[in-house]
Amino acid sequence: MEESEINIIKKHIKKYLKISKKIKGEIEGETSSIEGETSSIEGDGEGEREGEIGSIAKNLYKTINVFITVKNQNLYQKIYAGINIILEFMRVITCSLLILFIPQQCENNICTISEKIKFNSILYAIPLVLNFLTLLYFCFFYFLEIKRENVLIKYLDVNPALPYGKFDVKQAIKILSHDNKKMIIYTHKIYKKYANFLILICAINIILSGILISNYSIPNQTLSTFITYILFLFVKLNNVYSTANTEKYIYYSAYLSTNIQFNDLDKNFKEIDKI
Repeated sequence: MEESEINIIKKHIKKYLKISKKIKGEIEGETSSIEGETSSIEGDGEGEREGEIGSIAKNLYKTINVFITVKNQNLYQKIYAGINIILEFMRVITCSLLILFIPQQCENNICTISEKIKFNSILYAIPLVLNFLTLLYFCFFYFLEIKRENVLIKYLDVNPALPYGKFDVKQAIKILSHDNKKMIIYTHKIYKKYANFLILICAINIILSGILISNYSIPNQTLSTFITYILFLFVKLNNVYSTANTEKYIYYSAYLSTNIQFNDLDKNFKEIDKI
């Protein structure tokens, strides 16, 4: 546990250790009810109550301490990011293969998956193939996104005690070797390049799939499901765009939380400055 991390927790500890008004009221009520008793009994009662609160505060402090750091910020970040990637990718599959997962009408029945995978015309085949190409591109993009996230987690940290400006981040990573700084910049540059193309291919996929699906629409089902998938995809693409298109030295995490920004050098690399 770094001293700076402990200081940050102490600074904000009141947010987590607030005693509810109800508990305060009970303490005040108990104090007023025993005003007629001897001062020694009153002192003992208050001392026990304060001891209980102090014990709860200590235990809660330790819980928050472990929860925030998990003894290692890098480990916590990787676990959290990994869970989000798995959950998100499962939804991306359905949002890419729109033709397969959105309910459609085939004669008098709802289309099955096997009925949807057909190439009886070029107008049907093109959107269907584009669905699978979009999913494949998403797989490739997730590889880039995971690589970028690992690079940022390895070399950088999130430090609320420090400013987030690009010049401040540049100063923080100043002691890194030229190759390590180049790795961070290059990885983010590649991510930005393919992120913008992902937005383009998803937009084309939505338009062509929407035109095709409209010919097999089921009232009150097809449109509502299509809109639901598009809204999720929009949230993902909006996050990708805001993460990729930033100023130099501004690096947002793609998974840890909304707009989490890496703004400090990782503690493992700070040791270089002490040698």
